[in-house]
Amino acid sequence: DFGDALYKMAKERDKAIMGATGKKNTAMLQDLVAICLTDLGTKLNRTKYETLVTIHVHQKDIYFEIWKKVKEHKVRDENDFEWLKQTRFYWKTEVDHAVIWIADVDFTYSYEYLGCKE
Repeated sequence: DFGDALYKMAKERDKAIMGATGKKNTAMLQDLVAICLTDLGTKLNRTKYETLVTIHVHQKDIYFEIWKKVKEHKVRDENDFEWLKQTRFYWKTEVDHAVIWIADVDFTYSYEYLGCKE
């Protein structure tokens, strides 16, 4: 969503897209946190949701850092290195896996340990 928002902001001159995307992703994070406060049935399910929360907190922090740079005219579009250097997670339906992108390198996410305690 963040890359798409940067694209639409730059190419389509959509001035509201960055704020709307920030709100959408904040709501998604709040939903994930609320789910973590429920009985998830198994330790594996809890670990999955805690991992999603960890990833979304990271993405939220990066998003607001990039948005600040957009406002300062230091980032212009989705091809700016300030955006490309970030770790970005995408779900690729054609391979049915999460893919991690950093700069111009991508690899399949293998569900590595991200710091969630058991």
